[in-house]
Amino acid sequence: MVTETARTGAQTTEVREPAPSAKKPKFRREWAWCWLVVALPFIGYVIFNIVPVVISVAAMFTDIEHNQISTMQWNNFAHFVTFFHDAKYWHALGITLWLTCAQFLSLLIALAMATLINTQVRGSKFFQILYFVPYICSTVAVSIMWSQIFSGSEAGVLNSLLGTEINWIGDANWLTWCIFIVILWPAPGYGIVMFTAAFKGIDPCLYEAAEIDGANAWQRYIRITLPQIAPMTLFLALAGWMSGMGTFDQVRVLAPITWTGTAGVDDMGLTVAYYTYVEGITFSNMDYASVLNWVTAIITMAGSFLFLKWRKKTEENIE
Repeated sequence: MVTETARTGAQTTEVREPAPSAKKPKFRREWAWCWLVVALPFIGYVIFNIVPVVISVAAMFTDIEHNQISTMQWNNFAHFVTFFHDAKYWHALGITLWLTCAQFLSLLIALAMATLINTQVRGSKFFQILYFVPYICSTVAVSIMWSQIFSGSEAGVLNSLLGTEINWIGDANWLTWCIFIVILWPAPGYGIVMFTAAFKGIDPCLYEAAEIDGANAWQRYIRITLPQIAPMTLFLALAGWMSGMGTFDQVRVLAPITWTGTAGVDDMGLTVAYYTYVEGITFSNMDYASVLNWVTAIITMAGSFLFLKWRKKTEENIE
C-alpha cells in the first residue's frame, strides 16, 4: 500500500491508494468432478436411508395395496388401532426379550473367560483366538450347523449322542431354548477380546495400593477390576441389547414360516424383527409392518438410552 501525505497550511491529510481488488478464482472443471465424488455418498445415504424412513413414516398412516407407493390412502389411524389389539406382537416381544437374555448371559461367560486369560495362563493367546472364531462365522451358517445338531431324526447329532428321538426344533417346549443356545454359542468371543483389552487398561498402581492395604485377590477384583471395566461392560451390554432386539437370522433358519405365517410351533420362534418381516414381505403389508418397526425402534432406543446414561455415570465415578 502506498501512502501519500499532502500538507495544506497547518493541516496534514493522508491520501491512501485503494487496495487492488482481489481477483476471484476462475471455476475449473476439475472442481465439478470433486464435488460430484464427494456428493456420491451423501446422495446414496439420502436415497437408501432417508427416503425409506420418510416413506415408512407416511406408510403408518395409510393403506397400501401390494406395497405400491402410488396406492397410498389415508386410513384414519386404523393400523394403530390394529396394533393395540395385536396379541401376536406382544408375544413376539416376549420371545425377543427372552432371547436377548442370551446376549447378557454371554457377557458373564466372556467376563469369566477374559479373567482366566488375564491371569497369563499358558496358551492364553491361543484360547482368545479360538473363542473369537465362532463370532466371525456367518450367523446363517452357524444356525444351519445347529439345525443339524437339533434335528429330530435319528441322524441328528444330539439325538445320536443321547440315544433319543426328540424333535427339538419341532417341539414348542424346546424351540426357543434351541434358538437361545444358537445365539449364545458364538456371542462371548467379542466380549472376551474387549474385556481383555479393558483389563490391560487398568492402572497397576490401584492393585498395588489395595494389596498394601491388605485386600485379597477377590476383594481387588470386586472393588477395583469390576468398577474400572464398568464402562466397557455397559458398552457390551448396549451392543447385546441392540443385537438381541434385532434377532432375525437364527429364527429365520430354525423356525421357518409356514403358509399360515406361523414361526415354528405355536410361534415360539417369532421375534419382533421376524414378525415385521413376515407382515411386510411375506404378506405384503408394508404399511402395518412400518408401525411394528417404529414401535420396536422406540423400545430399542429407550433401552439404549438407559444403558448410555448408566455408562456415563460409571465413567464419571471412575474420574
